[in-house]
Amino acid sequence: MKVLVTGATGFIGRQLTLALATAGHEVKALCRNIDHPYLIKHKNIEPVLGNILHPQILKKAMQGCNQVYHTAAMAKMWCRNPDAYHETNVNGTRNVLQTAGNTGVQKIVYTSTCGVWGPTIKHPMTETDPRVTGFPIAYERTKYLAELEVQSFVKQGMQVVTVNPSRVYGEGPITDSNTVGKMVSGYLKGTWRFIPGSGEQVANYAFLDDVVAGHIAAMNKGVSGERYILGGHDISFNEFFRTLQQLSGKQLGMIRIPLKAIALYSRLEWLKTWLTGLPPLFLPEFADRLKYDQKYCSNKAVNDLSYRITPFSEGMLKTVNYMRGSNNKDVEVIDKKSAESCNPVNHGSEINQVNLCNN
Repeated sequence: MKVLVTGATGFIGRQLTLALATAGHEVKALCRNIDHPYLIKHKNIEPVLGNILHPQILKKAMQGCNQVYHTAAMAKMWCRNPDAYHETNVNGTRNVLQTAGNTGVQKIVYTSTCGVWGPTIKHPMTETDPRVTGFPIAYERTKYLAELEVQSFVKQGMQVVTVNPSRVYGEGPITDSNTVGKMVSGYLKGTWRFIPGSGEQVANYAFLDDVVAGHIAAMNKGVSGERYILGGHDISFNEFFRTLQQLSGKQLGMIRIPLKAIALYSRLEWLKTWLTGLPPLFLPEFADRLKYDQKYCSNKAVNDLSYRITPFSEGMLKTVNYMRGSNNKDVEVIDKKSAESCNPVNHGSEINQVNLCNN
């Protein structure tokens, strides 16, 4: 079967293209640079130069394809042109859906994010829960708007399934949007030694291999118009770094930084960017997010898609071993040129079959 993957050099997209190619599919890998170091070379992967902002290129890329995985997105923390988030995440998604409808694509899996639900107050969020706050973060806001685009096309009869990964980590390069990879890599190098606030704030961490398998399961089993959270385990910052310390054998004295200090620093960074145009290291809207948990429930994906959740310690051990591998020189590379130009980034132990929402 011929399959198109947008965002084929992204953290999720590159691993997804490999999984599909290994399974015997003919994969067209849409990317802005066919010589990109993150583009996987495989006999069943055909690189296609272009991006989702150009419908004519999309039309050519989708010719003969039965399925499309749309993973490309603007997922960076900051962009010099703030309109780029809407242009890529909303208009680009609309381009993909319109082109797929015109070229006879049978089914699409759209990669959204758990960020559309944002922070959680008490209980883990499910697919039917409403968002409890506004949208101060452009990425989350535009991904939510993109989901509205998806629902509009579904109402017209298009077969589209939405998947919502949480905070993804695993074996792969550290891109600008791979925040967990930056934390792990920084800890291993001894440069990340701080914990925000009390360290009790919780986020949901999903292992990359699970998320990739969840995408494929959504294509094979997912119901059009439905959303599926592809999450993992709810882990506090304290537990995250305790696990990392134990698995790596690296003992670092961690410094707890008060949330007020982080908020002040983020405002200074915003001022620096406003005055100089230099990229910020952190922004106020992200500092505010540290006040809240981000707990998500994957029961629906487990029950409907046979989604598998790797234990956090198992997934993290694989991640640490990968980053320490002598042959993984590209793991530390961050695409800084892409960050500054605001080009779209191209964004699977035991099986927990019990109530995953009580992690």
